[in-house]
Amino acid sequence: MASSAHYNTVKTVTTGDTGQLSTQVTATSAGSWHWHFPGTTTTARVVSAGDAVTLK
Repeated sequence: MASSAHYNTVKTVTTGDTGQLSTQVTATSAGSWHWHFPGTTTTARVVSAGDAVTLK
């Protein structure tokens, strides 16, 4: 499905041996931030719901 949303990659992370994932990113602009998994031949693509970020 096509989308008009535009995403910028701010960090690329990998999972541990058992699939766990943890990271931190400093927000540099306000907006909606998402996790994105591009998918593989055996696992579907996933984009998380957005988290709204407002900078002070």
